Amino acid sequence: MRNDELRPRHDAAARIELGCPHFAGIFALGAALKLIEEIGMRNIEERVLELNRVLTTGLSEAGWRVLSPLQNEASRSAETLIEVYKPAETVRALLRRGVVVTEKPEGIRAATHFFNNESDIERLLAGLNEIRG
Repeated sequence: MRNDELRPRHDAAARIELGCPHFAGIFALGAALKLIEEIGMRNIEERVLELNRVLTTGLSEAGWRVLSPLQNEASRSAETLIEVYKPAETVRALLRRGVVVTEKPEGIRAATHFFNNESDIERLLAGLNEIRG
């Protein structure tokens, strides 16, 4: 890539484009992929599903309705759909407690990732129980 000359484009849309490749993002992607490779995809899968089991067990024990299918362990994912009465309000209330979830029409979606831990799940459950009051 050369940055010592200017060659303006003549077509209308391209004429106003600015910039160059996002090198920071490219390097970060490389580092992220290297980290995932070091950890191992199978280890990541096992961890997120383990955390998901902790989450869904905690939700069920606390009386929350899990809408995600849990009957077939082979099709379990790291995402859990939880029925709540007012999803938008729940998302905002949890965010104030440092918990990030996604609003869905039927409730909220919580996702367990390999960078999460059991205390994150405890904070989500505590927040939901406080909101339900």
